[in-house]
Amino acid sequence: MSVHWNWARTFYCRPRLYVEPKSIDSLRTLLNEINETKSKVRVIGCGHSPSSLSMSNEVLISMKYFNKILEIDEINHEIHCESGVLIRALNDILPQHNLSLTVQGSVNELTIGGVISTATHGSGIKYGSISSYVRAITLMKLNGDIKEYYLDDDEDLFRCLTCSLGTFGIIISVRLQVSPLFYLELNQKPLEFHTFLNTLSIHYSSSDHFRYMWYPHTNSGIAYHLNRVNPRLINNKKKSIFSRIISWFSNSLIGHHLLELLFYFSLYFPSLVRRINRMYAKLEGKTLHKIDRCDKLFNFDCLFRQYASEWAIPLDQAVSCLTELEQSMEQYKNVHFPIEIRFSKDEDLSYLSPAYGRKTCWINTVAYRPYGKIHYQHRPFFQAFEHICHKYNGRPHWAKEHPLKNEDFAQLYPKWNLFKEKREEFDPNNFLINDCLKNVFLN
Repeated sequence: MSVHWNWARTFYCRPRLYVEPKSIDSLRTLLNEINETKSKVRVIGCGHSPSSLSMSNEVLISMKYFNKILEIDEINHEIHCESGVLIRALNDILPQHNLSLTVQGSVNELTIGGVISTATHGSGIKYGSISSYVRAITLMKLNGDIKEYYLDDDEDLFRCLTCSLGTFGIIISVRLQVSPLFYLELNQKPLEFHTFLNTLSIHYSSSDHFRYMWYPHTNSGIAYHLNRVNPRLINNKKKSIFSRIISWFSNSLIGHHLLELLFYFSLYFPSLVRRINRMYAKLEGKTLHKIDRCDKLFNFDCLFRQYASEWAIPLDQAVSCLTELEQSMEQYKNVHFPIEIRFSKDEDLSYLSPAYGRKTCWINTVAYRPYGKIHYQHRPFFQAFEHICHKYNGRPHWAKEHPLKNEDFAQLYPKWNLFKEKREEFDPNNFLINDCLKNVFLN
């Protein structure tokens, strides 16, 4: 019985049966066996979710061989791809057709089925999560039937399927609206946290894709203004040996290895965290201008393994929420940088998108696990963070840890009960509900 870990190695499962089907027929046969044995089943992508959302100790299915791009429509800017296709693969192939994903998150080692199942998002007040660009979903139900679903067929059902947490069936393929290929112009500059709070609306509305990195226990942060520009040739001259050494020293030695070592020491001397945050705020708080293909600037290195918690706050309550978070930090010595702050538009295509029905400020906090060290020093602040975000009507990111239960979500999502009714039609025996989702859907 093999062990399957998520990327952060914070959760694992020991499935009785782990399967990587290579065809529709083999998947249908597997589902017949699941129905006969009444087994719990989950589908796993790349395992990047820092939660137990995709875990199952009974049957675990990987769609890694359902990795084909079936159609690229350059005229209508639409693609049709199987659910196991990686975002990284789309970033490599779509530019060859003068196309690109409209938005994407920080990580490209994710499957298209995974990102739409959890409403994975980027940043940009004019743009929604990836789920908001779904145009059709082909689903295999637990009885083996396959159907392609469109919005016009059943609007309520479609709005459930576009962010379903993998609880309706097995996603076979997705039709997705994409964009003409674009590049991004980055203007990065240091920006004090209090100044950011006082001018928040100016920043998120003055560029296409704005995000802010805050260094807790300091008044420091970095503003990233990204604006769309037309594709162009980028002068990527080969760097000299001296330049490569400087880059390695700055990005790898100091930006990764030294940081990991310092955070390791801080597990034994927690007061070091404030000094680490201040030091790296100064080292990284520099002005930078850069133009590159969109995915090169959307994606970035998440460094090493980490605990994470992210909440979607109504935009009009963001400043109050962030202010209270800063005040709460006086009680804690060890809040790691960065707290990442992003924005997205209000959505109506996914009933369970955390941005459904409201413009949103996303607040993400992390606690690093240097050298894979398991620790619980982050829990007191994470609990305070969750309490404050919930107080301001925050909705947790579906792929990340949270303490909320069914009754909480019923208050937060206007279509919660409708979603549950639709879901139960597809999975009346709760075969797709694992331990993580019991608290979410079952009383």
